[in-house]
Amino acid sequence: MKYTVDQLFTDYFSGTIEKQIAWRRFELRFDNPVRDENVGGGKKQNEINRALDNQIIREESDPEMIQLTIRYESVKQFMQTIDQQLVTMLDYHYDEQKNYVWPKIAEMVYKSKSQCIRDVQHAKEKYYKSHWSRPVENLTL
Repeated sequence: MKYTVDQLFTDYFSGTIEKQIAWRRFELRFDNPVRDENVGGGKKQNEINRALDNQIIREESDPEMIQLTIRYESVKQFMQTIDQQLVTMLDYHYDEQKNYVWPKIAEMVYKSKSQCIRDVQHAKEKYYKSHWSRPVENLTL
């Protein structure tokens, strides 16, 4: 499945990626079947239970968690490199909860509607061509 820049920005600004990360972290924390690796042996002696260490290892080695974190961090880092007014326009346009239309966005940032659309398109192209978009697999413009 192709993942477009529009979908990535929508997921980022509406908080979907953060929710997916939190949900995956929850799944990894509580979907931990107890496995007896000492089959046929006696009782384990001197076993140290490091639940936090094991949880961190599971999160950092989980492929789905890695991909979600890469998506979130790549957009976050990109947003720190562009103009704050452009970040505001992207937020207004891509946040599904705000649901602003172009005339309202243009009014809020004191630009014309066509200029706002051009600026957002330019930001999408800039992200797509940047090194931040490379780790996100199957990204299309």
